[in-house]
Parts: sequence; structure tokens; C-alpha cells
Amino acid sequence: MICPLCAGLANRFHQSRGRDFFLCPHCQYIFVPSSHHLSPHEEKKRYLEHENSLDNEGYVRMFTTKLDLLKEHGPKSGAVLDFGCGYEPVLQTLLTRRGYTASVYDKFFFPEWHTGRRFDIVISTETFEHLECPAIEIDRILDVLKPGGTLAIMTRFYPESNGKPDLEKFSGWYYKNDPTHIGFYGHGTLNWLAETRTITIIYRDDLDFVLYRTP
Repeated sequence: MICPLCAGLANRFHQSRGRDFFLCPHCQYIFVPSSHHLSPHEEKKRYLEHENSLDNEGYVRMFTTKLDLLKEHGPKSGAVLDFGCGYEPVLQTLLTRRGYTASVYDKFFFPEWHTGRRFDIVISTETFEHLECPAIEIDRILDVLKPGGTLAIMTRFYPESNGKPDLEKFSGWYYKNDPTHIGFYGHGTLNWLAETRTITIIYRDDLDFVLYRTP
């Protein structure tokens, strides 16, 4: 199976709930092949079931924590693109309240791409696990970042042991069970992105958040 991130040859890693999961030994990306993806109609339908609004305190709190980290390690102001904002762009409102100028993009709900614009920050929360063509989307994001810009990615990192994917833990990992989740990242994947895209990791935790800086 060809890896959609690095185009290397990946091996079957796991199977559950009628889906295969492949692990690429080159970039350490774990992915579900396209034959097991939902149709665009079913995918959009599931997103509309999410309770993503300013009234959802837990959802807002999640963003607040990440924005605190962004303020600490990245630009304190500037133009921001929320990549994969969903049907209600809550993060755009929170960014504006913190003094940023925020724009949005979502392939289903706000599909117009910002051609010709450049941003100080691109932030993507709970979107990278849904990308069908991650290499294409990552390069598209980097193309709209200014020199010295910040890319902030929030997605749950897969379980590892000694820096490698842990099959036993992955088998019981709840995050892989969502049928819209088709791509998973570990520390090896994040490092591979830094090396191949000539970007620098300026912050990374062990759970779900990484910040890159462009040259």
C-alpha cells in the first residue's frame, strides 16, 4: 500500500471494525486506505452531529489551552488561518478576542481557498486525522505561511513505546475507531515532516499538539 504522506511502501499494521490500518516505515504515518473511507456525504453528516459551539464549555476550554501555548511560543498577533474550522468557526471568534485577525477554511463548510494571501499562523485543530491527501494539504498550508510563520497542529498522537508505534496499545486505542479518522501521527512522523519540509519544531507535547516554524 502506498503511503499518502511520503509515497513510500507501507505495511498492514492492524485491522479492526472492518478497516485496515497501514504503517509506513519511512515516515511512521499510520493510515486507513481509501477503500475504507466514508463517502463525502456520510463524512459531512457526521461532522454536523458534533456539538461545536461557543456554548460548549469543554470545547472552548480545549481551544483556550492551545491558544495559551500558541501565545507563549508563537506570534502574539497577526493574521491567522483556521484550517478545518467546521460548520461553526468557534476558534475564529476566540482568536479575534485575543487580538489576532482570523480567517477560516473548511472543505465542506467554507471551501474557498485564500489564494494570494499569506498568514503569520495557520492553526488546525482536530483536522489532520481526517486528511485524505495529507502531503498535498500540508504543502498547501505551508505555501500560505509567511517566512518565519507558525503552523500549529492539534491531533491525537498514536500510542508509542520506545519511540515506535505500539501495536497492543493501538489495538485498544479509542481514537482510531471514529470512521472519519483516517490518518494518525507519532513523534517519528512529526520529525519526518520537520526534516522533509525544512520546518522547525518549536513546541511539542506527548498528547496532541505541535508547533512548527517556517524558515
